[in-house]
Amino acid sequence: MTLNEARAPFVKSEASVSSMMRDVLFALAMLLVLPVVHYGIRPLVMAGVTMLACALYEILFSLIQTKSISLSDCSSMVTGMIIVMLMPLNAPLWIPCAAAAFAILVAKMPFGSIGHTPFNPAAAGVAFATLCWPKQMFSYFNPAAAGTISAYEDFTAALAPSPAAVLKSGLKPGILPLDMLWGVFAGPLGTTGILIICACGLFLFLKRTARWDITVSFLIAAALIAAFFPRIACSSLTSVKYELMSGSLLFCSVFMVTDPVTAPHRALGRILYGAFAGFLIMMFRRFGAFEQGACFAVIIANAAAPQIDALLVGSQRLGDEPYDE
Repeated sequence: MTLNEARAPFVKSEASVSSMMRDVLFALAMLLVLPVVHYGIRPLVMAGVTMLACALYEILFSLIQTKSISLSDCSSMVTGMIIVMLMPLNAPLWIPCAAAAFAILVAKMPFGSIGHTPFNPAAAGVAFATLCWPKQMFSYFNPAAAGTISAYEDFTAALAPSPAAVLKSGLKPGILPLDMLWGVFAGPLGTTGILIICACGLFLFLKRTARWDITVSFLIAAALIAAFFPRIACSSLTSVKYELMSGSLLFCSVFMVTDPVTAPHRALGRILYGAFAGFLIMMFRRFGAFEQGACFAVIIANAAAPQIDALLVGSQRLGDEPYDE
């Protein structure tokens, strides 16, 4: 098998691509349930506007390139939903739209659309927004004020630090890890519903839409670093709980590093890839300029994936086991 074949996604047909994208879109939609219950229609508006923007950008690029227009694979909607999930509830609508523009027009369509992108488009779009507008990207609405607001403008007035920001400052978050399971704390829109993210991950693994070995190796690597090198004065177990449930780490492990297009094809390669991404995200948390750097960790891991594939192709020539089919 050639390296290009090894790097191809594990889907076999256009029908299976569409099916996988619909599974991911369904799982992402489930993550909107708690935010809508807590905050009203604002999350739905953000999701709808961003998905529409992604679709329009893809149509625009196709028209400029005089290519046929097809949105049937739902990949643009998945990109839009992931971008929204990594945004604060109170982010101005133009920020996810700007992130969507970068994701579609720079990170996706110039490389030939789905199946050929070297980097996860949503991760690239969020990284772009983070570098350009860090203040807006890390200013989170305070869930405690959800019952006291009456107008959209009030979302920008009631802010609170996220547990990831508190950890970044070397302090212990004021919320207990057990309470974080229910998702009522400051953070990116779709990353605080811990129990729902776990249920979505199980759904995607059972459907074979996402590869569980990437997620498991990712979480093990992150947990080991959190246990042996805690950022706050607490037990190793408490450190692991806070690190895994704060920021976008858990969301990233289910919805981003498992992208079949940008991940290695072989089982051993996926394990190495997941562990490397888990290591990177913890390094960004400890030494990076921002409270979380999942999107940057994903992009760097994407860049390393071809090298992992190349290394394992070389091992196969020396008598290693064949690639997974």
